[in-house]
Amino acid sequence: MIPVYYDFHIHSGLSPCAGDDMTPNDIIGMSLLNGLDMIAVTDHNSMQNVRAVVKAAENIKDLSENDLIVLPGIEVSTAEEVHVICLFSDLGSAESFENELFPFFSALLNRVDIFGNQLLYDEFDKVTGKEDRMLIAPTEISFDDLYELVNKHNGAFIPAHIDRASFSVISNLGFLPPHLDIHTIEVSNGGVSTGFVENNAETYARNKKVFSSDAHQIWMISEKENFLMLPERSAQAVIDFLR
Repeated sequence: MIPVYYDFHIHSGLSPCAGDDMTPNDIIGMSLLNGLDMIAVTDHNSMQNVRAVVKAAENIKDLSENDLIVLPGIEVSTAEEVHVICLFSDLGSAESFENELFPFFSALLNRVDIFGNQLLYDEFDKVTGKEDRMLIAPTEISFDDLYELVNKHNGAFIPAHIDRASFSVISNLGFLPPHLDIHTIEVSNGGVSTGFVENNAETYARNKKVFSSDAHQIWMISEKENFLMLPERSAQAVIDFLR
């Protein structure tokens, strides 16, 4: 078993609440600088920048042999306004999942003056367009149905920042649904500092915990602190562990 240092909750400039400098290469560069082995790009209700970040990581590997694994991901806001991190081992699975999720996305349009830009980038950080949909609006898919859809595409379903007073499964549903076989939950940095894990050790004894940055600015990306012990350093190994 080997330690794999990670940050599974990073937003690019596609998320309206993220900085415009959250470009593919800036995300990759900061993650490498911080000593991470694996990251996930998890924009709100869209995967449109994931492929560019994956390609940027591949380009850097070709030039310098710095091997950072990028998991395709998305932070979905369910119909109940619960945020869920959905991770996949490969682009094909992720994009098939998003195609099925697309009919559930909100048709509301973004207000740049209120919520901020929603920028699309290529692998060289060139802005190629913008997303007009209001990405922070909740989808029309339920928490339970999202769980089934993620599992259909062999992804990892992780209720996000479970400790928070808003947009979490606990704040909005009141509990982690016992009829769903949820293996992994995310605890925010704030929850770590206030002792959420220790205070709820018995309640979530069977759930694995991950601790990611929820980075919306480049300086927020995690340093080399959180790790998983895995049999190998690969995307499939981490998805198997999280599932």
